[in-house]
Amino acid sequence: MMEYLPTLVGYMLFLLAVFHALLDGRANRMQRMLLLLTLLVFGTLLEGQGVRSGLYYYPPEQFINLGVVPLSVSLAWVGIIYSVFAITERLRLRSGMRILAATLIALSLDWGMDPVATHFGIWVWRETGAYFGIPSFNMVGWFFIPIGYLVAYGLAWDRRKGRLRLLTISEVDRDFSWQRRLYTVVFTVPLALALTGAGAWMLVALVPGLLKLSLCIMVAWAVLTVASASVLILLRRDFLRRKSWLDLVPATILAWIAANYSFYALAGGLWTLFRVMILSAIPLWIILVMTLLPEKK
Repeated sequence: MMEYLPTLVGYMLFLLAVFHALLDGRANRMQRMLLLLTLLVFGTLLEGQGVRSGLYYYPPEQFINLGVVPLSVSLAWVGIIYSVFAITERLRLRSGMRILAATLIALSLDWGMDPVATHFGIWVWRETGAYFGIPSFNMVGWFFIPIGYLVAYGLAWDRRKGRLRLLTISEVDRDFSWQRRLYTVVFTVPLALALTGAGAWMLVALVPGLLKLSLCIMVAWAVLTVASASVLILLRRDFLRRKSWLDLVPATILAWIAANYSFYALAGGLWTLFRVMILSAIPLWIILVMTLLPEKK
């Protein structure tokens, strides 16, 4: 049964994301579905590129595989990233801080999830790194993934001010034009891939040692990520208080995936990885607790 659990969880996370998108984006469900679709394509292409480059590989799953990428991985990818976006939207931050918050929250989860997944062979690195066998370039890539997609998806031309601006997901929902939907379908994924790749390449070019970080530096980076995400969330905690039960869905998705990998580590007797997963998910626990509280009257 344990070998089927990651696959089933991936499907469930995706279904929860669809459920939230249909209800939360009821004013423009077509646009919200395009958001999920482009996230699915974006994630699958990124994972496929990583596998074909020889960096890592996925063992084929028992159900459906999208070429070299198991479908459950792509679906879980959508559930997690969509939930991160939905939560950072509720923090009501300016564009730059909203994107940074999304990156910090997603990366916090990855610092704990990747070591557990790697240990159990959910994905396998061909070249190991200092951080529980995970190479540092994986974290560099994950730093830019939310940035690349959010910028590409929200990019819009402000006619009044004559400049580009970044829309929130809710602002994109309010645009019912066929031009916006065409932009989402045709341009979001290629632009997101280009921005993600360009950002990672530029950072590595400026700091070549990022590809081979020592364990001490990676641990310090992990602590800084989790601490920064936690502080940012705590500063904006009142905005996370639920207005309706629907607000609990993204928070539950993130807490579920963290609890899921914590369970894997605990069931395998991997106490160090269990503690790493629990600690790296501190921002997600804070998000869940604050979302459980009703909005102040």
